[in-house]
Amino acid sequence: MPAGEERPFNIGFEDRGDHLYARVEGPTDSYEISQMYWAEIAVEVAKRGSKKLFVEERLEEQIPSIADTYQAAAERHEMGLAGIKIAFYDAFADQLDQNQFGELVARNRGVNVKVFDDADSALAWLQSEETAESKEGNH
Repeated sequence: MPAGEERPFNIGFEDRGDHLYARVEGPTDSYEISQMYWAEIAVEVAKRGSKKLFVEERLEEQIPSIADTYQAAAERHEMGLAGIKIAFYDAFADQLDQNQFGELVARNRGVNVKVFDDADSALAWLQSEETAESKEGNH
């Protein structure tokens, strides 16, 4: 980002004992925005040595194309997130189908991620011993 340019999202982190919590908020998502916030998450995960990650996304508009979703999700393992158990909760339920597609792409590249449309289920899965492959269709 050029100097002086404002970030198109807000992100906050909390250490919640057994996992790192990340909350991303903003008006819109795109391939570029997704890459920016996931890069920040990857740095924080590495800095803290986290093995479990809960991401709460509150970006009002989803990535505009399925091709961009594919590209963004395909690059998650390159960010150092392949060894981390990731629960991804999107507050906007209408984005679930596209998020599930992203989950499939990321999982096919070795990322242990599962997408949820409710925070309680996401947290329960994160705290369990299950992996993303353990129980299909439990969204």
